[in-house]
Amino acid sequence: MVSAQKARFADLNNKAFIALLGAILLLFLTASALVLLSNVWYLARGAAEGRGSGWALFLSSLRDPENHFAIRLSIITAAITTAISMVVGIPCAYVLSRYRLPGSKLIDTILDLPIVVPPPVMGISLLILFQTALGVWLEKSTGEWVYTQRGIVLAQFFIACSFGVRAIKVTFDTLGRRHEDVARTLGCTHLQAFFRVVLPMAQSGILAGAVMTWARAIAEFGPILFFCGATRWKTEVMPIAMFLNFSVGNIEQSIALVIIMISISVVTLLTFKKLGGRGYLW
Repeated sequence: MVSAQKARFADLNNKAFIALLGAILLLFLTASALVLLSNVWYLARGAAEGRGSGWALFLSSLRDPENHFAIRLSIITAAITTAISMVVGIPCAYVLSRYRLPGSKLIDTILDLPIVVPPPVMGISLLILFQTALGVWLEKSTGEWVYTQRGIVLAQFFIACSFGVRAIKVTFDTLGRRHEDVARTLGCTHLQAFFRVVLPMAQSGILAGAVMTWARAIAEFGPILFFCGATRWKTEVMPIAMFLNFSVGNIEQSIALVIIMISISVVTLLTFKKLGGRGYLW
């Protein structure tokens, strides 16, 4: 009798604990959804204040040529950044996955620093770098980078590439070494095994890493603001355009870009999961 009562009491405690955890999760999800949906609420409020319907305000902002420029520049620079990040990130991820390197903790720390430091830190650091003798030589050799559109790619790269390396490394870790070892016993060189066995097997994970890299690049703000400036019709990617519009009171134009970027983020995450991406960062 006593043991049955203890079992029922323990069962009630377990259910109460699970309910508490579920309530906390639901509260957080609800708060997050409300924050993001507040942009739609603002446009809807515009209709009540005689500024036109929310949909009309949104479409009007989308037709703005300056917003078109910002969207186009964001997509192009993020695509270039992603391509460069994959060229650098795939070999880096493979080395980190397959080999025990000396100073691995230091390597991991340097790799993760662009992820964890405040984004403006990278922008200021790049700006300072190009004031040094090395930076001056680079600009003389390759052309201007500071306050230019090509500088946007550089600012995006140093943040987004680390995300790509981490996402792709998880894929290589999951595959293990067995298949490429078998390929090598059958006569493949290490290079042949990498291109003929490892890369085809890791294709979905690499695509997922590329998607996350592109999304991170297109959302970059702090490094671009400090390294490239906030110049209309020149370095005005979507986050910069949101900042400029909001700072002068063009709220509807800013919110239109916010909604576009939220939509991009949703599609990106769904694509990442569809491709089987794992371990967003680590």
